[in-house]
Amino acid sequence: MNYYSLNKYLNNTFAEKVYKISLNGNMTCPNRDGTLGTKGCIFCSRGGSGEFAADALLSIHEQIQQAKQRIRKKSDCKKYIAYFQPFTNTYAPTEYLEKIFTEAISEPDIVALSIATRPDCLGNNVLGLLEKLNKIKPVWVELGLQTIHEKSADYIRRMYPLSVYDSAVENLHKIGVNVITHLILGL
Repeated sequence: MNYYSLNKYLNNTFAEKVYKISLNGNMTCPNRDGTLGTKGCIFCSRGGSGEFAADALLSIHEQIQQAKQRIRKKSDCKKYIAYFQPFTNTYAPTEYLEKIFTEAISEPDIVALSIATRPDCLGNNVLGLLEKLNKIKPVWVELGLQTIHEKSADYIRRMYPLSVYDSAVENLHKIGVNVITHLILGL
């Protein structure tokens, strides 16, 4: 069986090594702020599973510069993916999302934008923004599915049914945005 790794895909697509830079958009999650719940999913850390993301008090530009300095200590990489990682990175007003995402992709050595989010946080305004940004640089949306089984989803406190994930994938594909799915194997 052949395995087509992300590293191989990035090398084939961008013709060289590409590093993912974890950025912090300073957002929360509807499963933590009381909208759907307050405890969050059982697998998510206190930091929203973004322990490697930069300091949210820094601007996006400053976060990118800081991350590139760290990477340069071990690699001469020249291309990067801006990865908004902790919490739910479409769970904010669209104007704010446009500001931070545009700031990230305006950096010349950022070749793609990757956004970790929940499938229940992709309203029409957000989809419109993602479609617009995808015309500037490739946009990937990383959806936290974890499991297709409703009983397991209840156990991990995911707080949305599988049908919401299916709709989100369909909507993202309609606007030409690539989808990465996060799963917990063996759950």
